[in-house]
Amino acid sequence: MPRQSQKRIPRKTFKRKCHTCGKMATNPLVYHIVPPISVYGQIPIYQKGGKKTDRVDLKGKMKITVMNYCDRECRRRRKKEIWE
Repeated sequence: MPRQSQKRIPRKTFKRKCHTCGKMATNPLVYHIVPPISVYGQIPIYQKGGKKTDRVDLKGKMKITVMNYCDRECRRRRKKEIWE
């Protein structure tokens, strides 16, 4: 008997503006910059049923930066611009 093909979950497409070139990209490469926690800092304790906060909603030192790129090449160009 042949195997039945598995049904794929349809992904919702979304458009975001590229951080480097400004083009609108469908399903962009998303890059998160997460600040480190110091050695002596308190790591929040995980609770399964506890209140969750989105990364984007964090404030102060814990703020996370989100950048969208149209492809990996755009990301490399942006990296090169920053270091030059």
